[in-house]
Amino acid sequence: MRPSPTRTIWQIQRDVIYALLVREMKTRFGKWRLGYAWALLEPALHIMMLAAIFNFLKRDFYPGIPTTLFMLGGIAPFLFFSHCFYKGIAAVASNRGLFNYRQLRPFDAVLSRVLLEFSIYILCMITLLILLAWFGIRVEFGDFLLLVEVNILFFFFCFGLSLALCVAGERYPELSKILPLIVRPLYFVSGVFFSLEQIPVEYHPYLIWNPLVHVIELTREGLYANYDGKFSNFNYYIFTSIGTLTLGLLIYRAHWRDLIRSQ
Repeated sequence: MRPSPTRTIWQIQRDVIYALLVREMKTRFGKWRLGYAWALLEPALHIMMLAAIFNFLKRDFYPGIPTTLFMLGGIAPFLFFSHCFYKGIAAVASNRGLFNYRQLRPFDAVLSRVLLEFSIYILCMITLLILLAWFGIRVEFGDFLLLVEVNILFFFFCFGLSLALCVAGERYPELSKILPLIVRPLYFVSGVFFSLEQIPVEYHPYLIWNPLVHVIELTREGLYANYDGKFSNFNYYIFTSIGTLTLGLLIYRAHWRDLIRSQ
């Protein structure tokens, strides 16, 4: 395949990413009977299950915020993170045959996967907020600019992590069995169903090293005017997001030829 002389390298890159996005969407949703509806159903069912459990226990999590909305602010970011984590590890193996085309590199495969997951995450968040508001479950909106900043940094964080994981998963296949075990404990210590305010201060040093805690705290602060993420640290979150992206790019830069040769 030779690039057309009338097309710039950016046009070729755009077409490659678009083709990979379409392929990823068909691979992820094409085999299910409800197709693309699963993008919305997965977080919705997750939220409904947790909301039902805690409503049964008659427990409100945060004053002035319905339990369903409180859960949405934790579950949606965590699902985006976990999907990027799993798909980053398998990005090279799942697209190995495509690397015979010189226009396509593992970087493109990882970028398209993270872009798709980010689009699903934002779309689900908006759709579920609208649906819940339609059912009368609503609160005053918080800080939109903060929400945009948090999610741009979250994209950088997940992209850098996915790049590092695609190299690790290919060079050390055993890690593809071990690394996913990290995600499960993270679900319980990242603030998905609690706020740092509700945790005794003496336990904070064990929790605040985790960037996901700050993502979820700042997301809730951006979404809900009643939420005060006073224990979140935006500067630490910026540092970890840019640091993870830089580390991922450096690791990929050092090993990308090995990923191509490994096929």
